[in-house]
Amino acid sequence: MTLIRLAQSDTGRTAELCTGDTVELRLPEVRSSGYQWRFDLPAGVRLVVDEHVSGGGDHPARRSTGVGPPGGGGVRRLALDVVDAGRHLIKAELARPWEGKPRRSVSFTLSVRPSE
Repeated sequence: MTLIRLAQSDTGRTAELCTGDTVELRLPEVRSSGYQWRFDLPAGVRLVVDEHVSGGGDHPARRSTGVGPPGGGGVRRLALDVVDAGRHLIKAELARPWEGKPRRSVSFTLSVRPSE
């Protein structure tokens, strides 16, 4: 098993993986602005973790606990297990729930081969 990290700068690129690998996707998100990431995940990818990390740090005490300055930014962190071989497209849109048009759209392609 391998951990593959993806960020906004990786949009449009194809990541090479094996079944059983884990993808960590991190996208900047300022929750107080009303903009939140919404995801379209393919059937071959299983969501394991969906959390907001305040200030973009990795320390567990900063995750979704309100620690940090009010209105401060952070990172939306997803952990995804890759369960099926093939090509999988992950789409994400940064939008406010009450608005139809997203502010930003990103996509990531996973090329997954069976693990040996």
